[in-house]
Amino acid sequence: MVMLAGEGRIGLAPGRYAVVETRDRAEVIDPQSECAAAQAKHGDSIACWVQTDLTDPILVPRSVQVTPVCVDAWPFPGRGRAYTRDGMTALDAQVLSAVLASGAYGGRRLCTATELQAAVAGFRSNRPFVYGDRYDPDRCQADARIGTDLQCGNPETGVYEYGAVHSHWVVADSAFVAAACEHPPCRGAGNRLLTEGMFIVLGGTGRLQTRQAPLTPHTWHDHGRPTPTGCDAMGHDDQVAICAAPDLGWGAGAEALVAAEARWQKLVDVAVASGRMDQMLDAAVGGRACPAE
Repeated sequence: MVMLAGEGRIGLAPGRYAVVETRDRAEVIDPQSECAAAQAKHGDSIACWVQTDLTDPILVPRSVQVTPVCVDAWPFPGRGRAYTRDGMTALDAQVLSAVLASGAYGGRRLCTATELQAAVAGFRSNRPFVYGDRYDPDRCQADARIGTDLQCGNPETGVYEYGAVHSHWVVADSAFVAAACEHPPCRGAGNRLLTEGMFIVLGGTGRLQTRQAPLTPHTWHDHGRPTPTGCDAMGHDDQVAICAAPDLGWGAGAEALVAAEARWQKLVDVAVASGRMDQMLDAAVGGRACPAE
């Protein structure tokens, strides 16, 4: 993990994307192939936005302050490992959040939206992408093991690959809620009011053909309420961002911390061995984390 703390202005100025509009099409096939032409018409664009009926608001520049927090430097399940083949749903995020809140895994928890956005962008550099100022299709290959491309990271904060291969589940914090769209109060899926504590997805994804946003931490999406009926819906490429209290639980004593770390590594090993997040969550709760419909 790396320590994150500071203040600055982060976010993305509107109008820096070329747009491929797909909302009026009956079928959408390989929309990214149209990006080059769209960007050619938009000379100062830094990336291409594939616009579908799922709207991902751009997070415009805002002043933030982050108190000390630890962030996993590499996306789950960690450097040198392959990304899992599945992602997580809103219900999965709720289950994992409750599992971590038990304290069995030290001070770990889901990152807040502001924490992850700041970690990827950097307080000083405010990068549109974790690796720089413009989209680079040769960076952060989705089929490579985590950590293969050491240029796919932000040296200011020491985090890598977030928002470049997966989007990530986070918790909406009050500062984020107040500035998550151009004209608050903000609304997500089904016109749902964005409120503090909601599980949302931050950033774009590079593995799905029809992504809704470019690979930047400055967008968010609401997949709806965490209900069992959504177990197999959405979340195909949405991973989790793990943060922790700065001491990871040292207050409980070294022996307790060692035990907590061992329990966490055991869960991670389940995800690595199976290649699936749902298997890890089942192991965490000792049964079916997502009930059969």
